[in-house]
Amino acid sequence: MRSFGRRFGALLLAGILGAAVLSGCSSGTTRTQAEGSGDGGLGGGKPSAAPSSAAPRDVALKTGQPRESGGVVAAGGPGAPYNYGPTVMIDGGRTRMWWCSQYPNAGPPGDDIIYGEAASVDGPFTGPGGGVPPAVLSGNPGQFDGAHTCDPSVVKVNGTYYLYYTGAAGDHALGNAIGLATSADGITWTRSPGPIVTPSHDVHRDNLYGAGQPSVVFLDGWFYLMFTDTTGRAAGWNGAGQFVLRAKDPSFSSDVEALGDKGFFAVSGNAAPRTTSVVDAFSADLMWVDALNAFAIAHETQDGTTITFRNRDFTGSPYQPIVLPGAWREGPGLVRTPDGHAPVAADDPCGRVPIDLVRATVLG
Repeated sequence: MRSFGRRFGALLLAGILGAAVLSGCSSGTTRTQAEGSGDGGLGGGKPSAAPSSAAPRDVALKTGQPRESGGVVAAGGPGAPYNYGPTVMIDGGRTRMWWCSQYPNAGPPGDDIIYGEAASVDGPFTGPGGGVPPAVLSGNPGQFDGAHTCDPSVVKVNGTYYLYYTGAAGDHALGNAIGLATSADGITWTRSPGPIVTPSHDVHRDNLYGAGQPSVVFLDGWFYLMFTDTTGRAAGWNGAGQFVLRAKDPSFSSDVEALGDKGFFAVSGNAAPRTTSVVDAFSADLMWVDALNAFAIAHETQDGTTITFRNRDFTGSPYQPIVLPGAWREGPGLVRTPDGHAPVAADDPCGRVPIDLVRATVLG
């Protein structure tokens, strides 16, 4: 992302929490959505959990089994001045991570998206086969992302990897927008032409960032896109806020719905007024938790990384937030399955939810 002047030098694993779920789940609630689709009803389709007399609301979750890495788990190669904004995927027998850095020889001067993989989230993350993590997406001169590509979010659906990212042609006011690239292997990417989401220009504030910092989840045939727009009507005085669009088309070029106060509604364009923010934050990450039948939003707060929960249509908070304490310097990356869901706890799939995240924790 470009605007705030913050660049950070290391990515550290934060910790794991187990959340005790108060209601049981069936095998359907923990299945992956990546290779199939559901009925696509309001809020992403019908829940597969057993029906209850009332939806949970503001329920306190128990946490336990905290853990933290002993040091840096990932960093760019020689000359990389910063590393931040990770998106993390458990993909087969490896953990894959894409993040924002800058390599002197990768392309035009500006942000690059680099890639690393490891046997587990504990790292160390290296390039394929070992060695320095390579840059896999850089600026595309002459286009909306001509100088900067950053803030990746990757999902894998039906064998295709979808990379949503912030792009900018330079350091211009409100110059950030969201782009899309696709890949068969998560390393070699083909860009879609032009941005898929631009600033709404509802309100012009002192924060001149624009639109970016995407996070994407695939659920029951819908792509849910959460993002920052400092010009959104419902953003805070400083531009903070997270907005949500959804579509069955990964490029968000048709039949797009935006989140409003009463749920999702059809919009004529992706720059429609941003009337509802789901959390007061920048650089947040989104995940669907099957066992909780809820979305989890990771965002940085005074005490660490807060996980805020929202129901399927984002109109309520079924669970109280939890906090992963510790230092941070930029937005977190949740460890997710290929479709952007929470991993399933092997020892207690209906009773505990493992929450791992990676975040930049030091300056320089």
